[in-house]
Amino acid sequence: MQHSPLRLLVAGEFAVSGFFVLSGHVLVHRYMQKKDSSILISGLIRRFPRLFIPSTISLLFYYSILHYRPWYGFNECHEIGEGTVEVNQTNLGYALVNTVGQYLWMPALYTIQWTMQVEFICSIVVYALAFLLTQRLVYRVRMFIYAVIALLLPIIWLATNGAIPKMVLYIQPFIFGILLSDLDANALLNPWRAMETGTRTQRVWFSLITICLLVFAIYFGSYPVFNTDVINGSGTIWAPLGWMFGWLWISVGGSCLLLAVLTSSHIQRMLTLKPVHFLGKVSFGVYLIHYIVLCALDATFIQWTARYIDRDVALVLALIFLAVPITLITAYIFHVFVDVPSIQLSYWMFLGLHTGCWKLNFINTKRTWISTATQRRMWIFLLCVLLLLIVVSAIPGSGSSCPLSFINGNTTTIPSLPKA
Repeated sequence: MQHSPLRLLVAGEFAVSGFFVLSGHVLVHRYMQKKDSSILISGLIRRFPRLFIPSTISLLFYYSILHYRPWYGFNECHEIGEGTVEVNQTNLGYALVNTVGQYLWMPALYTIQWTMQVEFICSIVVYALAFLLTQRLVYRVRMFIYAVIALLLPIIWLATNGAIPKMVLYIQPFIFGILLSDLDANALLNPWRAMETGTRTQRVWFSLITICLLVFAIYFGSYPVFNTDVINGSGTIWAPLGWMFGWLWISVGGSCLLLAVLTSSHIQRMLTLKPVHFLGKVSFGVYLIHYIVLCALDATFIQWTARYIDRDVALVLALIFLAVPITLITAYIFHVFVDVPSIQLSYWMFLGLHTGCWKLNFINTKRTWISTATQRRMWIFLLCVLLLLIVVSAIPGSGSSCPLSFINGNTTTIPSLPKA
């Protein structure tokens, strides 16, 4: 599977790259349409609290489980805590500092939150780039600059043997997102969209192009950029792409997918279905929570059942009956009690700085942000959860550590217990 496009089903880098492309598009789309700098200022002010509150809650939740390990009695070894920081050598003070430090200068304590630093810094770059390039330059010049930046960054990386910060490479998908947003705002995609309802020949061509975009998204998006067993795609279907840094290719794959979505009304209608809309609403919570569920519950379940059933069967059962439902339920709770308050707080901070009014009960023209009893309970719940996580994190740890030999080995393999 790792040597075929099927790895897209289990690899997470395409999802991350696609999210970065989508972020670059969404962050500046309204600005590209209206050319109103206040939109960029609003987004810039709201960006940090919007990311900070959910990431802080999930980080402390992760640290609490790792540190206290309330149900880890049966598994001597587990997958949680093998990120960029040696968690067993950290304390609550480090975790609290990391809630802010991971956005600028510290490695992420919670493994998957390395993307928070990329998202925050690249958001600032996106806002600045969109503002500078739209002041006097016509769209043709902007398209050329986008292409130069996207291609120049990996070339510089290769020429310097990785001497420049890797953060520079992660700007690539955001650049592709800005490019698509600029094309869409200038109505340059409209002739393409018109083919969908044009003559029969045009409809056929439109369908073929859309199918090609989806195929390209799968091919480029499944490039094994982070796999140690598939270096540069050598010996695989990606061998012709090995000359360039892999992050460029998965960024191209994410761009192809977004372009297909922007131009195809059939795909857009599919995305408006209630199940898909629900997944989109809880997607941020799924991202922040899924790793904890996989490591804490799946790993424990597999070890408990290892002496009775085959490990692969246990893995499938754990994914279907534990990981997916528990992640979705937890992500929805996270969305209601953490994500929504973070959005409210970000708008409150912007309006407070913009108008000088810091009252909590205000009404926005597009959204109603009234401080009702329900919203007050949500805020109280959020604060209680934060305090509880800090208290739990401060309790002395009660779990044994994984041997370094296991952590340095295959992190997706859980040692099986002997059969009964």
